[in-house]
Amino acid sequence: MREYKILFSVLLLLILSNLASAQTITVDNSKTPTQLVQELITTGSCVQPTNISINGYDFGGGEKSFAWFDSNGSGFPLEKGLLISTGRASSAIGPNTSLLSEGPSSWPGDTDLERAINETNTINATVVEFDFVAVTNYVSFNYIFSSEQYLSNPGSNQCNYSDGFAFLLKENGSPSNQNLAVVPGTTIPVKVTTVRGSGTICPAANAQYFDAFNGSNHPTNFNGQTKVMNAEADIIPGRSYHIKMVIADQGNNLYDSAIFIGGNSFNNDYAMGDDRLIADGNPLCPGETLTVTPDYIVPGTLNYTWLKDGIPIPGYTNVSSPTYTINAAGVYTLVADIGTCTVRGYIQVEYAPITANNTSLSQCDINNDGIATFNLNDAVSVVTGGNSAMTVQGFYRTISEAQNQQNMITTPQAYQNTAGNTVVARVKNGFNCVAYATITLQVNSSVVLNPIPTVEVCDYDTDAQDGFNQFNLTNITQQITNNNTLPSGALIQYFASSADALNLTNPLPNPYSNTTAFQQNIYARVINTTACYEILQITLKVNSFSSNLQDENVPICSGNSIILDVGSGYSSYSWNTNPVETTQSITVLQSGNYSVTVTNSEGCSATKTYFVTTSGPPTITSIEATSFSGAANSITVYVTGSGSYEYSLNNVNYQSSAIFTGVYPGEYTVYVRDKNGCGMDTETAYILDYPRFFTPNGDGYNDTWKIKNLDIYYPNSQLYIFDRYGKLLKEISASGEGWNGTFNNTALPSDDYWFTLTLSNGRIIKGHFSMKR
Repeated sequence: MREYKILFSVLLLLILSNLASAQTITVDNSKTPTQLVQELITTGSCVQPTNISINGYDFGGGEKSFAWFDSNGSGFPLEKGLLISTGRASSAIGPNTSLLSEGPSSWPGDTDLERAINETNTINATVVEFDFVAVTNYVSFNYIFSSEQYLSNPGSNQCNYSDGFAFLLKENGSPSNQNLAVVPGTTIPVKVTTVRGSGTICPAANAQYFDAFNGSNHPTNFNGQTKVMNAEADIIPGRSYHIKMVIADQGNNLYDSAIFIGGNSFNNDYAMGDDRLIADGNPLCPGETLTVTPDYIVPGTLNYTWLKDGIPIPGYTNVSSPTYTINAAGVYTLVADIGTCTVRGYIQVEYAPITANNTSLSQCDINNDGIATFNLNDAVSVVTGGNSAMTVQGFYRTISEAQNQQNMITTPQAYQNTAGNTVVARVKNGFNCVAYATITLQVNSSVVLNPIPTVEVCDYDTDAQDGFNQFNLTNITQQITNNNTLPSGALIQYFASSADALNLTNPLPNPYSNTTAFQQNIYARVINTTACYEILQITLKVNSFSSNLQDENVPICSGNSIILDVGSGYSSYSWNTNPVETTQSITVLQSGNYSVTVTNSEGCSATKTYFVTTSGPPTITSIEATSFSGAANSITVYVTGSGSYEYSLNNVNYQSSAIFTGVYPGEYTVYVRDKNGCGMDTETAYILDYPRFFTPNGDGYNDTWKIKNLDIYYPNSQLYIFDRYGKLLKEISASGEGWNGTFNNTALPSDDYWFTLTLSNGRIIKGHFSMKR
């Protein structure tokens, strides 16, 4: 309610401070307590202070702890007023070049202050007191709290110290006080610790009410101060009140503080309601009115006068009604003439700006039926003027529907003008103010475009013929341009759907890869400011080969020929022969790489390469048999030849390896053949091993013990048989009949017997076998 006066004073005096920044406040010690208090009261006010007293400390020579101050053009935010301090009042004069810690420890504190702000041990108190009779139901005044305890570079142990002050108001006869020196909207007493800015190690608190940490070039000699603050209270008209303004040091007499109370600011005026300001978040909306009237009428009021920005409002001078309806921004003052005095009320009003610009959208009529599809969201930036504080709440078909928020258009991105060629946008700002903008929908007839043939490409981009490929849209643009007469500078864009083309959303990249295999439609939109063109459908087709044209390895037998046939069904063939052959197949006589390029009926070409390698029959040069090794018996075959060979011991099961392992004793035919059918060679091989037992029982089966085929590989070998005691029982030749289990024609018993075999290559093999009868 009084903020406009604070704001006006701050702005005015900040201007003055730029002109006289080197000046300081002045202090007048000559005024009496009565004069000091009376000059606090607003000029013409109906308030008459009585029982005035000011108690502080007399430093002698006319110097006291209280005095009248004047800003002296220095830029100090309050122009003049009463200064009360915990030290010498005149020491408050700037610049801020010394630390004020004045006043003796014998100078007492104030118990009322201690109770009000919950502190103890106060000293150096200065107290201003007076009574007044309330004329209205509201009282207020301005003040600044300054203190040496606002340190710009404090230590951590200095963050919790603060002198205390209070403005204690009570109805006379009442035992309780109300402290008006509180953080706005709270009951927290204003102190260094509760109103402090950031920038030091001490935590900030309610920083919006803190002015500054002062440098040396300051109008006062204090380290910092609050902004101009407003002490206010609701009171009962006709009642007598007592106010006590008190400040004191807390704990000791160090680091003085002061209260600057604005002269001519003590008001017992009308309460007119809260200011309606953008900064407070409660401005009026454009077109909105505010009817104001004081919530109390002073008996005996003669007339009322309303002023706007200090100028009387025509028709509202000396009227009988205190009510006024505000419809424009400004500072409004109500002056009530009581006869011997005046009572005033104040309110400041601001209007929140809102942007809602009318605009138009144009769209092409793709079939010339007068109906087009519009993206209403395209109008938002123009409607709101690009102001991010403005939002479009929705689009409606009529202003009535927009005002009542009925039947909002649910798909503004695809709106057809079937219900008319205008829509209304409902716009809201950050203060919930609403305005409306009309959007005119312009439907433009479309020029019919000549179509172009299906755009065909061959599937060259992957090994698999999957029907996907890239299309050069620049080439398509050239075809459209060649088929149509377009204005200079016309731009053609491409889209995956006609809806995207209509709304100019999601244009396709260039080059573009189709997303539907083999065939897909896309849509071209000619963008031009002088004409509207229909959306042109374009068919994309990917041609590919249905046959498999994978490269192939082909063998050829030495001295033979082979036919390479790529298959029928192609419109042309071209072989890399010399001279070039153009037939479906060719006959080749030697190895090499033969490539053929074929072209199908759709004009797509592909190349296949035959890797022809020569192959020939094998020749077995030797066979190595590993015998007398049990499960480790093996056959290794050695061959020569130019082919790729495989091996077998039975001409049925073939293997790529020339080594056979785990071969049982016996006679084998070794087969070696060319994998490509270019010939075969064979040879006999033997695996030797001794029997593990024999049964000489005369049944004609396994009656003798001998090593088969020993005479073939080792005809000169020597074989000796022993009993368990090492007695030689038989010497057998490689070609002999073997041993029948007798010694000196006497049948020996069933038992284990031992042998020693010495081969012609010097190898000695020893083992044992069983005889079972």
